[in-house]
Amino acid sequence: MALSEHEQRLLDEMERGFYQSEADVLQAGSAEPRRLNYRSLVLGVIVVVAGIGVLVAGVAVQLLWLGLVGFAIMLGGVVLMLSRRSAGPLTVDDITSAGSGPKASRESLSERMERRWDQRMEGER
Repeated sequence: MALSEHEQRLLDEMERGFYQSEADVLQAGSAEPRRLNYRSLVLGVIVVVAGIGVLVAGVAVQLLWLGLVGFAIMLGGVVLMLSRRSAGPLTVDDITSAGSGPKASRESLSERMERRWDQRMEGER
């Protein structure tokens, strides 16, 4: 079923608006790129492997609680692998410089999106 000219224009306008808002959301992400923390990754893999071992041992001896402990250890290993830690330890200078400057107003993602939406709607009028 073919679309009328008006429907086609409306659809194109909606599509452009979608791509524009999608680009805004992507730009609103973290300014610093996310780097892998190899230490956490390796330690997490080791913990996951240990959790698998405990889980298999729990199944082998037919102890439910041991299997659940193994699963919890595996889950902790995955969280450890995916955790993002700072690049290095905090120094006294880092702490004093962070507390002495004027506090930047931190908007949540929803507040930024709402502000951008309002600006976009005001621009169309």
